[in-house]
This record gives sequence, C-alpha cells and structure tokens, in this order.
Amino acid sequence: ERWERSCALLRAYRERGGHANVPASHVEEGEQLGQWLQRQRIDFKAGKMEASRAARLEAAGVVWDPLAEQWERMFGLLAAFHEREGHANVPALHVEDGAQLGAWLQEQRKRFKVRELSEAERKAKRMSAMSDEEVLRLEAVGVVWDPLAEQWERMFGLLAAFHEREGHANVP
Repeated sequence: ERWERSCALLRAYRERGGHANVPASHVEEGEQLGQWLQRQRIDFKAGKMEASRAARLEAAGVVWDPLAEQWERMFGLLAAFHEREGHANVPALHVEDGAQLGAWLQEQRKRFKVRELSEAERKAKRMSAMSDEEVLRLEAVGVVWDPLAEQWERMFGLLAAFHEREGHANVP
C-alpha cells in the first residue's frame, strides 16, 4: 500500500514538473519521495525489484541512472555546439538550451585530470575519473583538455611564422 502511494505521488510529481527525476531531499505530501525513489533505483540495480514494478516506474518516467542521462544530454548539447560553431571550446559561462554547458565542460576537464590520481586521492576530492569511452567521445567532438596550452602553442606558431617572414620577433 505504501509503495502504491509513493508511486502515485511520483506520477503526480511528473505531471506537475514534466519529469520524474525527484531530488533526493524532496518531500511530497509528507512522504520522503526523493529517498523512496533512490531506494527503488538501488533495488532495481541490485536485481531486487519485481519486473512489474520496474515497468510501472519506467512508464512513470523513472530513469535508472540519472547521472548517465545527464551526461548524455550535455554531450548532445556539446556536439550541437561543435556542429554550429566549428569547435568545442565552450566559454566557461556559456548556457546552451538552458543548461550550463561551459561549466559542464570545465567539470569534464577536471575529471580528465583526476584520471592521474590514485583512487584514494579521487575520493578525497570527491571526483570520479572519466572513463576511456567518455574521453574518446569528447575528443571526437574536438574537446581540448588544456585550452591554455593549446592557445600558447598556437600563438608560438604564429610568432615563429612572423619571425620566418620578417626576420625578427619584435611584433608591433
């Protein structure tokens, strides 16, 4: 009975908000709906959920791995940005389709850098390392991991070309 009530509250939440990604701390009509949904996700991933319940939750719009879904959405926005702009150097404050794409890309660059750290160091920083697949996908759309280093190299190349052409490096 309690499960049925929580499921009904979830459907009402989705109808009102347009999605079923309930924040963990959300309370709906006195019920800890966010915590309930987290438990459902844990049970599903552990194989402890009846197929009929899983189907009902999916029909209500539940996504079993919301972080993966968010990553895919942001990657899609990045790919669209690259297609439109011809590069993937998204400014840090850039918002794309209502999402903070620039901040997300900065976070991906940080996740790339923590690949070099030990598991204990990553846990201390509360950061997960980027998977090899994520690295390949981001590089495929032109992500540069250190844009300042890339800019330095590009500018040095221009200076070298100026020197070759003019015979000196005293750029006005």
